[in-house]
Amino acid sequence: MGWITRRIAGSVTFVIVSAILTAWAIATGHLSGEPTLTTAWGAGILGFAFLMSLAVTHRMKVRDQIRKAWEDNARAWQEYWARAYAAQNRRR
Repeated sequence: MGWITRRIAGSVTFVIVSAILTAWAIATGHLSGEPTLTTAWGAGILGFAFLMSLAVTHRMKVRDQIRKAWEDNARAWQEYWARAYAAQNRRR
């Protein structure tokens, strides 16, 4: 997946997590209104949502790097065996 997909997934994660935590904080009376950085609860909610979105995008990037490494390794082995068999057939 490309970086645009990761950015979209991170934004969606941020919005969903912050909305859920804001609804919970309002329901329990810890927060009134929307979360802002001027209140401790608001800063905590926004900070936690940011960390969750960062974790999601980082995991997507790591998974993409692992997949690319496997593909490169498979391609390298295919090239190696193609050269090895070609050299073996030339000797006969």
